[in-house]
Amino acid sequence: MNSTEAPATLTALKEKYAEERSKRLRSDGTAQYLNVRSPEIQDLAQDPWVDYEAIASQDAPLKPGGSIKFLIVGAGHNGCLFAARLMEAGFRREDIVLVDIAGGYGGTWYWNRYPGLMCDVEGYCYLPLLEETGYIPKHKYSFGAEIRGQSERIAAQYRFQAMFCTKVDKQVWDETKGRWIVDLTQSLGHVRQPTQITVDAQFVLLAGGILAIPKIPNAPGFAEFRTSHKVFHTSRWDYAVTGGSEKQPDMVNLRDKRVAIIGTGATSVQATPHLAKWAKHLYVIQRTPSYCGERGQRETTPADWNEIADGPGWQRRRVRNLNSYLTADPESVDLVNDGWSQNQARAGLIGSSSRLVDPESVEEHYNKLVEMDLPFAEALRARIDQLVKDPDTAEKLKPWYPGWCKRPTFNDDYLEAFNKDNVSLVNTDGKGIESYTTRGIVVANQELDIDVLVLATGFSTASQYTPAGRQNAPIIGRGGRHIDDKWDNPDFGTIFGIASHDYPNFFSYHSRGTASSFNMTSAFDAAARLVAYIVREASQQSDDPGKLIIEASKEAEDRWTDEVAKRAAWFSVVVRCTPSYFNREGEGSASQLSPQESARKARKAAWGSGINDYERVTEAYMKRVEKRLEGFILTQASI
Repeated sequence: MNSTEAPATLTALKEKYAEERSKRLRSDGTAQYLNVRSPEIQDLAQDPWVDYEAIASQDAPLKPGGSIKFLIVGAGHNGCLFAARLMEAGFRREDIVLVDIAGGYGGTWYWNRYPGLMCDVEGYCYLPLLEETGYIPKHKYSFGAEIRGQSERIAAQYRFQAMFCTKVDKQVWDETKGRWIVDLTQSLGHVRQPTQITVDAQFVLLAGGILAIPKIPNAPGFAEFRTSHKVFHTSRWDYAVTGGSEKQPDMVNLRDKRVAIIGTGATSVQATPHLAKWAKHLYVIQRTPSYCGERGQRETTPADWNEIADGPGWQRRRVRNLNSYLTADPESVDLVNDGWSQNQARAGLIGSSSRLVDPESVEEHYNKLVEMDLPFAEALRARIDQLVKDPDTAEKLKPWYPGWCKRPTFNDDYLEAFNKDNVSLVNTDGKGIESYTTRGIVVANQELDIDVLVLATGFSTASQYTPAGRQNAPIIGRGGRHIDDKWDNPDFGTIFGIASHDYPNFFSYHSRGTASSFNMTSAFDAAARLVAYIVREASQQSDDPGKLIIEASKEAEDRWTDEVAKRAAWFSVVVRCTPSYFNREGEGSASQLSPQESARKARKAAWGSGINDYERVTEAYMKRVEKRLEGFILTQASI
C-alpha cells in the first residue's frame, strides 16, 4: 500500500495508525518541550494585557498577616465556579478571595487573544452561569473576547474579591490553628517592587486550569535565533509585532514579513487563515495534522434562544445532553447536533458508562471505537481532498489516527488557506523541528529563512504535574508531608477527585479521580457544586464553623480510588494514540509497564465511566439523608 492509498480493511487501518504513531515516538517524551517557567524563556510568559496602574489603585483584599476563610487559587472558569457555588451555598463574598497571576479574570481566555480565537464547544454549553447571569451568547460558538467577558460579568454580578498579578509561593498546613499558612507575592511591574504577603486561610481551593503553562520545542539554537527574530507564543500574541488588535486583527506589519507558525492544533487552525491573509509568506510547520471539520458558525437569533433557554435549569439539561453524546451514552434527542455530538467515538479520551472495559476486553474495546470513528475519519479526510487543490499537500494534511487521539478542529477557512500562493505546508513527517539558526529554522531537511516565529505549540497539561507543580508552589499538609510525595507514591488517592487524606480543608479539581469532558466548564462545575455542598453541610454540623476541619478519610479515598482503577481500562485506547499531550507524548505505553506500575497508573486515572456518570454518583451522595458526608472526618481546630 503506498502513502496515498486508503486502508481497505480495519486491520490495514489499524496498521496504518500504528505506523504513523511509531514515526512520532521519541525517547525524550515530554522533555522535547520547555515550558515557559524555564529561566531562559520565562520572558515569553510576560503578561501583554495587564494594566498595572489600575490594579495598584485598587484596595487589596489580602493584607500581610491577614486572614480569609476561602482562598481560591485561579480566576478562570474553575475559580469563578468555585466562588459562585460557595456563595450560592450561603457563604459571604467577603470571606472569599480569588488569586491569579494574570491581570484579570478569564484564565485561558485572559491569556489567549490571538486572531480567530473562539471556543470549539458551543457557547450555550461552554460559557459558565448563563442562566444565573441572564447573558445570551451572540453566536453558537463564542469568540474569545466574549468568553472572557462572561468571566468578568460573573465577577461583577457576584461581586468577587480578587488579587491579580499575584502568585502563591507556598502553602503549609498549621496543625494547631487548623488553617493554611499561605505565602504570596504580588508583582506590579514598573509600578512598585514585588510585595510579599503571608495570610492564613481556613480553606484553600486550587483552581488552576488544565492547559495553563505554555510550552515550546526544546531544540538547539533558540537563544541565538531570538537575538535577531521576533518570537511569541500564541497565548501571548504580540500585536505590536503583527499589527492590529484582538478586536480588529489587521496584521499590516506582516505584509513584508516571512512568518512561520509551528503547530497544527486547534490554535493554529484558527490563527493560520489570518496570518495567511497578511504575511508576505507563511510557513505552517506540521508534525501531526489535525482533523478539521466544518465550523457552521451562526448568530443567535431570538427564535434560537427561545428554543434553547426553554425553562429553569435549561443550561444544565443542555450540558448533560451534550455530555451524553460526548461519552457515547446518548440521550434520545441531540440538542447540540454538531461535529462534537455526532462522533461518539471520541469518548475514548474522556470515558463512558456504555460498557465496563476489563483487561481481557481491551482489544475488543479498541476495535469497537475505531469502527465507530471510521466513517467520520473518512469523511474528514475526504473533506481535505475536496478543499485543498494540490493533491500532495492534501495528502500531507490527512490525519491517520483515531478521532479521540488529538483534539479535533472545526474551521471553514484553514484548509483553503493552503490554496494561497503565499502559504507553504512544511510537513516534518512526524519529526518536528530540528534546530534554530541565526537565519531561521531547520526543519524537514531545509533551512527556512524567516522574520517572525509564532509558537502554536500548546501547553503542558495539569495531568503532567502534581497539584503543587500546577501552581509552582509547595503544598505541605498534615505531618509536614509534601503533596508531591503522595502523588508519586503507592498510597496515592483522592475522594471524588477533589480531596485527599493528609490535606485537610484543601479542595481542587485534581484531574485524577474526577471526570473530564471536551466541555471542561461542565467538569469544573461538577467539582464546584460538590465542594460547596461538602463545606456547607460540614459547617451546618459544626458547633464552631470558624474552627471546622474537613479531611478525607484514608479508607474512603482508597475505596474511591479502587473504583477509579476498575474503570481505568477504558483509557487503554489512549495509550495507542499518536503522541500528544493526551498521552504524555507516548510515554509509558502498556508494553513498557510492569503489572505493578500498570496498577498504580490505573489508580491515578480519571473517572472512566464519564462525566454524566460521575455526576450521578456525586449527586446521589449529596442527596443522602443518612450517612451525610460519609468519607470525610470533621474535627475542630484546637485554637
